[in-house]
Amino acid sequence: MTLKWTCGHSYSILCLNANTEGLVVSGAERGELTTWSEQGIVSGHTKLDGAEDVTSVAFSPSCHNRLYVSHGEMVSVLDVRALTIPVEFFHVNEDEINCISVNEAGNLLAAADDSGTIIVVDLESKKVNRCLRKHSNICSAVTFQPQRPQSLVSCGLDMQLLWAGHDEEKNVVGLTLNDLI
Repeated sequence: MTLKWTCGHSYSILCLNANTEGLVVSGAERGELTTWSEQGIVSGHTKLDGAEDVTSVAFSPSCHNRLYVSHGEMVSVLDVRALTIPVEFFHVNEDEINCISVNEAGNLLAAADDSGTIIVVDLESKKVNRCLRKHSNICSAVTFQPQRPQSLVSCGLDMQLLWAGHDEEKNVVGLTLNDLI
């Protein structure tokens, strides 16, 4: 049976994620963020300062209450039990962030942006771990590879699918999607 979840947003929903406890979070235009129960009941709602669109949301694998939210060029860190005020935030990207990902260990966050750059932040030291400028156009998606906490896979509007290992200068493997057609 399909359920229709309603009344959580006033604007278009742009992203969605769920944690291991069954909590679902959705991000929307103009900074709207809503949490939902597994049954589709709104359990929390907030509007982030600045009213930038919420383009990506990611839960920490090591702490199911920690939520990372990209909006504009920033990533805010929130506790889903109290959505009102971000616990901290990162402003490391120079362009609008399209996608964020947290590795399985919960110690690295990757943020892909409109310039084609991927910034990896060490969440323990709060510093940039590395900067990958391998896409020639918008980088639309990035994710950490399972069981390889330093390895990233990304794709962009340049039709490139890239894999980057720990030493990105030596370990970037690319595939042009045009070659597959």
